[in-house]
Amino acid sequence: MPHPTTRRRFIALAGGGAVFATLPLAGCATAYPEEATQAWRAAHAETDLRRHMLAHALLAPNPHNRQPWIADLTQPGRIGLVCDGERLLPETDPFGRQILIGCGAFIELAVIAAAQRGVAVDVQLFPDGAPAAHTLPRGSRVAVLQLGEAGSARPDPLFAQIPRRHTNKTAYANDRELPAQLTAQWAQTAQRFGLTSGVVADAGGKERLRAITREANEIESVTPRTWLESAHLMRIGPHAITTHRDGISLNGTMPRLMHAVGLFDPMEVPSPGSANLKRVMERWAPFETGSGYLWLASTGNTRQVQVDAGRAYVRLHLQATAAGAQMHPLSQALQEFPEMRGPYAAVHRALALDPQRSTLQMLARTGFAMEAAQPSPRRGLQAMLKA
Repeated sequence: MPHPTTRRRFIALAGGGAVFATLPLAGCATAYPEEATQAWRAAHAETDLRRHMLAHALLAPNPHNRQPWIADLTQPGRIGLVCDGERLLPETDPFGRQILIGCGAFIELAVIAAAQRGVAVDVQLFPDGAPAAHTLPRGSRVAVLQLGEAGSARPDPLFAQIPRRHTNKTAYANDRELPAQLTAQWAQTAQRFGLTSGVVADAGGKERLRAITREANEIESVTPRTWLESAHLMRIGPHAITTHRDGISLNGTMPRLMHAVGLFDPMEVPSPGSANLKRVMERWAPFETGSGYLWLASTGNTRQVQVDAGRAYVRLHLQATAAGAQMHPLSQALQEFPEMRGPYAAVHRALALDPQRSTLQMLARTGFAMEAAQPSPRRGLQAMLKA
C-alpha cells in the first residue's frame, strides 16, 4: 500500500531528514518515540476477538501513513470499515485508488488475525455500493467483515509476520537474487486475488524502471500542490510524532535543529534546476538499489479490484518478510494527477501492460536491505473505533 511517494523520500533525506534550502544535510536518524510505535508491540494483548483483529489490521501499509480507517463495532459479530474522509490525499491520489489499496491491506490483516483465533471472516465489499471511479471514497463503507463460528478457520502461517513487516526505505544490496520460491509464491498470491504479478530483475529492465521512477519523483517534487500535500503532513520531532502518529515522521537531529531555529521551511517547493531539487534527487539514490522490482497489475480498475490489490500486496510483503527480504513501494509513476501522465504511460509500456486494459496497482523495489527498518508510528486502536 507504501507507500513510497514524496512522503517516503522525506523520511530518507538526511537519515530521516528533509531538504534544506541553502545548507547541506547532516545528522543521523533517531528512533521514533516508543509511545508512537507501541501499537506494534501491543496487538497481541487484545483478548476480545474484534479488537484483536483491528489491533493487527491497523499495522497495515498505507499511503502517507494516513491510516484512513474507521472501524464500526455497533453490530455484534461484525466490523464495518469506513474510509475516513479526513485522511485522504486528494492531490497525489485524486481518485482514492491508493487509499482503497491501504483499506484492502487493513482487511487482509484483520482476516489473518481472525484465522489465528480459529474464526473465518466473510468480507462483503461496498455494501452500500462502490464510490464512482473518479470521486474520492470519502466516508464510504468499504467493507463489512462478518465473523464466522469458532473453529471455522485454520491459522494462517503469515500471522507471525504481521508485527515484523516494515517498509524499509534504506539502501538494498545490488548483488543478491530473490529466492525462486518467493517469486513463485508472489505469482500464486496475485492469481488468488485475480491479479497478475511479475519481477523485473534484469539489468536493462531495472534501469528502465529506475529512469521512470526518478522522473516521476522529480515531477511530484516540483509540482507545488503535490509537494505541499506531503509538507503539511510532516511531523518533526518527538512531540509532533507522538501527538499525530501518522504522516511523515522526521526525527533526525539536523532537521529538528534547523526547524527549531527557523532555517528549515518544509513549505519551500523545489523548483526545476534549483539546488534544493538537486538535493532531493540525490536523496533518491538509495531507492535505486535492490534485487529488482515487483509489480502487481489488474485487468480493469474497479473499486473492488483496488481493495483486492491491497489484500494481495500485504500478503506479498508478509511473504517477503518471512523470507528475510524487504519491500518498498515506489508509487509516484502510478499516480493519476495530470502532470504524471508521461511516467504513468511509460511504466505501463515498460512492463508490457496496455493501460486501456490493465492497471498497474503497485510497483515496489525489493531485495535485502543493508539496515533494519524501524516500525512506523501508528495511532492507537481507540482513535479509529466507532462503538
